[in-house]
Amino acid sequence: MKQLLYIPIILLLILGCASDKDAAPQISDAATVEGKWLLIETEQIVNGKKVWIPASTQTPTYLYFRYDGVILNEDHKSACCAPKFLSINNNLLEIKPQETITYVGDCTLVLCGSCPVWDIEMTGNEMIIAQCQVPRNKYVKK
Repeated sequence: MKQLLYIPIILLLILGCASDKDAAPQISDAATVEGKWLLIETEQIVNGKKVWIPASTQTPTYLYFRYDGVILNEDHKSACCAPKFLSINNNLLEIKPQETITYVGDCTLVLCGSCPVWDIEMTGNEMIIAQCQVPRNKYVKK
């Protein structure tokens, strides 16, 4: 009879531990992209081939990734239709703001048809971002 009591206890322990492993790391993934990033190249199609075109050095474009994954512009404001997830080297990160976000404009009248997931390939201090139908952009960490 005592043996029957041990079975549910063992099952609860096993199932309880399994759910901890399934939880995706959040802040640690965001920490890999955290910081200031300079746009250095944009991928374009020239004569039917994809090529990288250097970005303008006259007016540099920066992206800022906050510690919680929130994406900001040079003024440290977020776009109204920012992505909900980042896929960093195929690891999905849900963007969960940990502090207040200031937006570029009034977002109440904006109908977002944006890309919900940005695919990010990271290699060292370089990052390539693919945003659905937008050409890929290459950034370097500053």
